[in-house]
Amino acid sequence: MERNVKTLWSTPKAPRPSSWIAQVSRADALGIAWVSGLISQKADGEVITGTSVAEQTQLILENLKVIVEDMGLTMDHIVKTNIFMRDLKDFDEMNAVYQQYFNSENPPARQCVEAGIWGGLDVEISSVMILR
Repeated sequence: MERNVKTLWSTPKAPRPSSWIAQVSRADALGIAWVSGLISQKADGEVITGTSVAEQTQLILENLKVIVEDMGLTMDHIVKTNIFMRDLKDFDEMNAVYQQYFNSENPPARQCVEAGIWGGLDVEISSVMILR
């Protein structure tokens, strides 16, 4: 098996996870990249707490958009999102923001599950994108 089938990619314009987690893991030979779970965090690493589900979702998706655009892509390149929510009763609030970032004619596949989120936050979103 070939070594280095994946490469680490990151931008300083969006928050970076700890050193043991890739911001983005690319598999160029497959034409796919995976973005690690994003939380409501500024590019400098400051975690934003005490905000609404809508505000957390917007910050997360703005960070995702920055990552995608820094890769020379658009949000249409995202083919799958995984959404983790502290409480699914807030789904409609999250979804109202989410719908502003994706094409309604051809949205990405998506799953949304209730889960504990680091730091007591309400939303975490990871994604998969194509590189072509």
